[in-house]
Parts: sequence; C-alpha cells; structure tokens
Amino acid sequence: MPLTFYLQLAIAGVSVGAIYALVALAIVIPFKASGVLNFGQGEVATLGAYTALILTQSGLAYPVIALLVIVTGAVVGVIVERLLIRPIASAPPFTIVIATFAIGLAIKSAIQIHWGDTTFALAGPFGDDPVIVGGVRMNPTSLWIVFCTVAITLLLAAFFRFARTGKAMRAVAINPEAATLMGVRVNGIYRWAWAISATIGASAGLLVAPVVGINPEVGQLILRGLVAAVLGGFTSIQGAVVGGIVVGLLETFASITVGSTFKNLTPFIVLMLLLIFRPYGLFGARDVHRV
Repeated sequence: MPLTFYLQLAIAGVSVGAIYALVALAIVIPFKASGVLNFGQGEVATLGAYTALILTQSGLAYPVIALLVIVTGAVVGVIVERLLIRPIASAPPFTIVIATFAIGLAIKSAIQIHWGDTTFALAGPFGDDPVIVGGVRMNPTSLWIVFCTVAITLLLAAFFRFARTGKAMRAVAINPEAATLMGVRVNGIYRWAWAISATIGASAGLLVAPVVGINPEVGQLILRGLVAAVLGGFTSIQGAVVGGIVVGLLETFASITVGSTFKNLTPFIVLMLLLIFRPYGLFGARDVHRV
C-alpha cells in the first residue's frame, strides 16, 4: 500500500485519539483535584452534542454555538459539583462513584425520553470537502478536532502553570490539608475543577458530533477515555493526551490489520500488557509514603 494511505490512517487515528484525549482530560482533572472518578463524564459529552444540535436548529453561527456549549458545560459542572457531589463528599469513594454513574444515567434517560434513539446529523464547521496536501486527503473536521485538542491542552498547561487558580488547583491535588492551611479555598477549587472538566467534556461532544452523529450513545466515549487516562498514568495531564492519541492510533491501524470486529479489543489488550510491566501507566509514578 502507498505511503499516503498510511499517512491518511495516521491522521484519522490522531483525530479520533484527540477526542479520546479530551474525554480523558475531563476525567483526570476532577480526579486530581477532588479524588472523584466521574463515570457520568460521557453523558456530559452527550449533553454537549445535543446542546449543539438545539442551537444549530435555532440558526446560530458555529462560533456562537461553540461558545454557548462551553458555557453550558461549565454551568452543568458547577451545578453537579455543588448540588450533587459536595453533599456526599465525605461518603466512601465507591458511593461517590456510583453517584456519578447515576447522574450520567439520569442525563442519558432524559435525552432518550425527549429525543428517543434517533441519530441526528450535525455538519462540521468547514464542510466535507477534503483538504489535499501532497496527495494526502484530510477531512477538515478531523483537522479541526486536532487543532482544538492542541489548543485546549496548551490552555490547560498555561492555566496550571501561570494562573493563580491553576496553581492552587495543583496544590490541592498534592495535599488538600496543606493547601487549606495556606489559605486556599478548597471547595472553590473543586468547583473550578468540575467546571473545567464539564467544559472539556461538552466540547468533546460538540467536536465528535459531525463524525459519529448525535445520539444517546455518544457517552460510550468514556470507555476509551478511561483507557486513555489509565494508559497515560491517570493523574497526568500530558499522559491523558498521549494516551488518547495512542488509543486512537491503535484502533485505526488495528481496523486494517486484525479487522473491524477485533479493533475495539486492541486498546484494551495493549493496556493490560502495558500495566503488567508499568502498573502506573506511561506518565504515572508510584506514590511514596514516608514514615
């Protein structure tokens, strides 16, 4: 097969992996800040996709739609954290995990009641005409997904490095008690973490909608997001991004080597093999407890 064919596969794999990376980021951020594993994050992506659908049917321009999806995600994140997660913050971790799972089911059920299981199409912001560079045909929507993922990752890196709230969030992730003694409002940091997480999740739903369509099963993205997060180290921002890209590439190239039937198994098999030799993922590290 020609080299251009593999280049096109690589681009497709990176664009799919970019979506997985966003979902992984949306999982990792609240986990780092508050220790809560949000199993409802997939449905936040679904909510973002349906929000885009409603706004598109209203005739709004894509930049306005994107902005409103981001705002909606942030509001949903704040509401969930304040009204549903914070009251049970002292409960056992497993209880909180089940609560997030229930929140996701509630969102999915509400969507199914109103829209059913119908799949809706959503046009990409730059149409469907391929971009051809050096004989390689690239979908403009795929390029847009990659661009947005890179932009979001860079913004997060700058936020955590330079912004006061970002530094406080890093401090809370390391030691909440010490951060509190230093004057950091931990509850406010948790609220920020959930808002950012839901914003990224809703953005992932907006970006993936033109590729897979809009239906209640968009939330299944969380399975690949979890694999990407674990592969990268689960508490690592850069690990989540790299893990997502790796999962996307594995799936794409597996589709032509082992067939579409088994391609979905490939990332899980690779993950299990990796964890045998590196239990903390690519960028994870063993916790050291001094006594």
